[in-house]
Amino acid sequence: MIFTNLKHICAARYASQLLLPNGNFILVGGRRSFSYEYIPKEGEASKKSFFFPFLYETSDIDENNLYPFVHLSTDGNVFIFSNNRSLLLNPTTNKVVRTFPVLPGGSRNYPASGMSALLPIDLNAAADANGIKAEVIVCGGNVPDAFQLAETKKTFLPALDDCNRLIITEKKPKWDKELMPSKRTMGDALVLPNGQILFINGAQKGTAAWWDADEPNYTPVIYNSEKPKGQRFKVLMATEIARMYHSTSAVLPNGKIWVGGSNTHNNYRNLDRFPTETRVEAFSPPYLNKDFDKYRPTIDETTLTKELKYGELFELEFSVEDGAELTKNDIKVTMYAPPFTTHGVSMGQKLLVLKNDGIINVSQRTFRIKVVNPPSNLIAPPGYYLLFVVHRGLPGKGAWVHIQ
Repeated sequence: MIFTNLKHICAARYASQLLLPNGNFILVGGRRSFSYEYIPKEGEASKKSFFFPFLYETSDIDENNLYPFVHLSTDGNVFIFSNNRSLLLNPTTNKVVRTFPVLPGGSRNYPASGMSALLPIDLNAAADANGIKAEVIVCGGNVPDAFQLAETKKTFLPALDDCNRLIITEKKPKWDKELMPSKRTMGDALVLPNGQILFINGAQKGTAAWWDADEPNYTPVIYNSEKPKGQRFKVLMATEIARMYHSTSAVLPNGKIWVGGSNTHNNYRNLDRFPTETRVEAFSPPYLNKDFDKYRPTIDETTLTKELKYGELFELEFSVEDGAELTKNDIKVTMYAPPFTTHGVSMGQKLLVLKNDGIINVSQRTFRIKVVNPPSNLIAPPGYYLLFVVHRGLPGKGAWVHIQ
């Protein structure tokens, strides 16, 4: 599919893509591309593009609307955030369903390059499939003219340090703001298997693009969306490697984070204040502390159904070395949609907390849990996911499953 439609993807540089419930992709924006189009399955061609005035309206002197943040809401509509504005688009009718309040403070998309993620979707919290909440978070970035000043004068303005949440399934939501421990542009926001969010990489001054940032942000931060305001951020151990323009990171099946890249130049530079970075790192979030190994669950993949059907109940067994008597509230089963990641944007990233239907103690260390698959392709588009068992915030190694 990627090679079949390569001419469409290359024609829209700095565009964002998202997997839709029908298995197609929507491709949104790009440089001087004020439109979106649908990329069908392999062997089929995209029929047309749709002019999207919203992208033109949110383009300023420095663009700041490239790589728009695109998330699939729980009702099948597409949330699109560009610069400082956002809306909900129906991908079936191509009508704008809802516009949201402007997010004050600055610009959030490339080259100001803030971060965004869809918060974990808890399928236990809704009475039925129509009441499943979807909430996004948008953090960091820079002021609208930061890129121009960096490009023309090499004046690097401080990045933004705010985080903002919006419940996109509400009819009249408002942005809820709080401050991060540090400023960040060009960072990555990764949803972890236990539902926490990791902010990593980036800089504290300037913007994306060549030679346009300073003061690398070496310090990762964990964000716990379930905790009260004022208690959500935890600062972690810093790296010694600058990860700025063209850096990236990804969640691995074992729960570690693969971190690599950084090239603030338009060619390879081995000797420079911020040289072209060829080293990679494996970052271990706090839940991988060896002291927790005896509490970490291990999935028995022989009991796991790898081909899942929407809405069906299924069981799996897992073991915990020191599990004592676990209850339903001690265990979560999560499904993670791995994203396509570039320039600090994790496209299509999503974590679902499956409905827990009860847990049975099979033996001293072995347990069987019953969970319900996502109710429809609106919640989980067809494809491959990493399934994790999480014991009191500690995920074990993930297992690949496929749903359709």
